[in-house]
Amino acid sequence: MPKQSTRKRAQRKSNSSLWIIGGVIAAAVVVLGLVLINVTAPRTPRVPAQTSAGRILGDANAPVTIDMYSDFQCPVCRRADLAIQELVPKYVDTGKAKVVYHNFAFIGRESTQAAMAAECANDQGKFWDYATHLFDNQAGENAGAFSDPNLKRFAQELNLDTAAFNACFDSAKHSALIQQELDAGRALGIKATPSFFVNGQFVEGLLPTQQFAAMIESYIPKQ
Repeated sequence: MPKQSTRKRAQRKSNSSLWIIGGVIAAAVVVLGLVLINVTAPRTPRVPAQTSAGRILGDANAPVTIDMYSDFQCPVCRRADLAIQELVPKYVDTGKAKVVYHNFAFIGRESTQAAMAAECANDQGKFWDYATHLFDNQAGENAGAFSDPNLKRFAQELNLDTAAFNACFDSAKHSALIQQELDAGRALGIKATPSFFVNGQFVEGLLPTQQFAAMIESYIPKQ
């Protein structure tokens, strides 16, 4: 009998230990789950400041807004511009989405100069034409592709009023605006280009075109 009692006590002690271990494991799983939820939870959408109408591509009342933060010297931004052009026929031309361009000129002086030149083109209603021309003429960062003479030549190639463009550019008319946009982008947490807000939801980097399209589709009101 004493041996049996000893065995029972040992069994009870073993069961108690298993319950303790099980409780610790369960608690750890719960804590890990909470951590993962916190890590994978989507960022709270933040709404960018509005910009000039000339940099809005598409219907201003479109239900989906794609805010694009870009630097004209950024090679991935050129790919982003091409991706946007692919999406334009299906989403922008049909009034489902609009693209709003925001300057985030952070790579160097040529970025700032190119952004100012694009704003001077915007004064003549040619922002998007000039922006695409800039992307098409990239040739390395701060290597002279966007020198002041080249930026003026681009305006001539696009048949802009070169006298008005040059006067705008030489006066650095839009320099304060370019700096304000850079500061505003940083305040939103942007650290790299291209970056996007799709109806306020932040996306850093360039998504594959199909994935970008799926994201746009998710915000189009279902009829």
